Amino acid sequence: MMRGLHGVLACASLALAAGCAEFPTIMKPAPEPAPTPPPTSTAPVKPPSPEAINEAFSRLNRAFQGEYERIIGERGRRTVAVRPQDAFDTLRTALIRLGMIVESQDPVIGTLSVAAPAPRPLTLDEWRQTVQADLPMMTSILCPVLGPYCKTLKFEPDDYVIVINATVLPAANNGAEMSLTTRMREIVPRPGTPRRDYPPPTGVYMAVEKIWARFEAELAARPRR
Repeated sequence: MMRGLHGVLACASLALAAGCAEFPTIMKPAPEPAPTPPPTSTAPVKPPSPEAINEAFSRLNRAFQGEYERIIGERGRRTVAVRPQDAFDTLRTALIRLGMIVESQDPVIGTLSVAAPAPRPLTLDEWRQTVQADLPMMTSILCPVLGPYCKTLKFEPDDYVIVINATVLPAANNGAEMSLTTRMREIVPRPGTPRRDYPPPTGVYMAVEKIWARFEAELAARPRR
């Protein structure tokens, strides 16, 4: 028995050199910690020059104006088989129902001006849809001039009032011809930035369609004479 024990001890002492028996697994050293990645830069984007800002937003305004004129030309006019006075009253009611406030009106001449804080007559959700739809157009115009700074811009309706002007004129067969125009009115001036007169194109389209839909609903609800 002692001879066997001496044999095991000898084998254990010589295991690494002679490999005479399978030695228990040797504990491996702990792995080295992974290198810490370098900190990412959090430096704010440097604003462009006032000249660049002026040029970028001048380009954007011209693009918005072109789209505005196209949409108003295609969708901003309607002729209805309703007396001009009835059409005027119905259109005024429709605009008020959409949250607009009458600033001036002359039923005899057929002019009506309403206004409300942006984004009315759109809801906030509709405004977000507008920005999402028009964002590619806006960034394609602004980013070549402003660089990475354009990604920091927020297109929110704050500090603007939407103004809608309507005319209702007599048409053939005792009907009425109605037309709409709209503008953005700044209530907080932004020095160094061109004034924005025209809403985003998708917003113009959605607002015009919403006004006409409300007009039709109000017209249908009027008592027939």
